Amino acid sequence: MTPTLELVVLDMAGTTIDDRHEVYRVLRAAVEREGARIDEPTFQQWMGTEKRTAIANLLALGGVAASEERVAAAFTWFLLELRRSYTESPPVPLPGVEEALGVLRGRGIALGLTTGFSREITELILTGLGWSVGPESTAPPGAVGVDVVVCGDEVAEGRPAPLMIAEVMRRTGVTDPARVASVGDTAVDVASARRAGALAVGVLTGKLTREGHEAAGADLVLDSVADLPSLPVAGGQD
Repeated sequence: MTPTLELVVLDMAGTTIDDRHEVYRVLRAAVEREGARIDEPTFQQWMGTEKRTAIANLLALGGVAASEERVAAAFTWFLLELRRSYTESPPVPLPGVEEALGVLRGRGIALGLTTGFSREITELILTGLGWSVGPESTAPPGAVGVDVVVCGDEVAEGRPAPLMIAEVMRRTGVTDPARVASVGDTAVDVASARRAGALAVGVLTGKLTREGHEAAGADLVLDSVADLPSLPVAGGQD
């Protein structure tokens, strides 16, 4: 049986927050503006990855030379457009997520967020949500809090590499990956979890189907993060 969890690591867009699939729209627009044409299965392979890396690869796959200048221009437009969209219509928590995070934290399980977003966009989202980051004792009364946030531009390699999960573990002092669950809505989330040796949990609140999660190697597939507290390994009931 899987050991009881000490740490849950969660993706952001599509997993814990509803951004109306804006990151999907803006990322696709960023490369299509440069002339790239990408089919849906290919595009899905890059969802959840660090966004500058995703843009470089999608440009090349879409038949456009991914020069440093072109990647930089597309990435700059991506950041500006996503900032505009998120400012005008901020992302909101997916149903039941805030309650689930509160339950898990109340059981002494550390919480970390990982994301392919840059720190700038991540801070914009967290400010809009009103979520706090840091030890539970520092969170304002009634606020949703997580212990650590690691962004895609803060590690040497983003997903599907396991480095963001490893960094969350380092910062929270959790050393046994068997006591870690990593939760996400994309195939690269699953791949990253498996490479880290963590329990790979897929959720169906993004665009990937149950079959897609299972094909990617997910250990568990849940309807939503809201279902996490009910897992026996999270201190829930059998």
